[in-house]
Amino acid sequence: MFTVDIGASLGSINVATSDNGGLSSDQLAEMARRKIVYVSEDAPPAIKEQAQVFADKVENVVRTYIDLAKREERASICQTLRNAGHADIAEYIRRL
Repeated sequence: MFTVDIGASLGSINVATSDNGGLSSDQLAEMARRKIVYVSEDAPPAIKEQAQVFADKVENVVRTYIDLAKREERASICQTLRNAGHADIAEYIRRL
């Protein structure tokens, strides 16, 4: 009789939820950081600390560009609405 043990590790699974809208820039930046930089719990303390500082900087950069992308998308939508003669709606969206 043969016995075979096969193990697989999926790693950790993270779930992000939000109320009354989509995910925030902070939530999205954290999700991206987790995909870009992995900081092992088993790493030596000095390396772990350095990796965490780097991960925090990556998250800040990602957050900045997510916020910029949101602003630029709203600006594009507003301009499209203005060009279509809907300046009032464009103004509401610009204020978001």
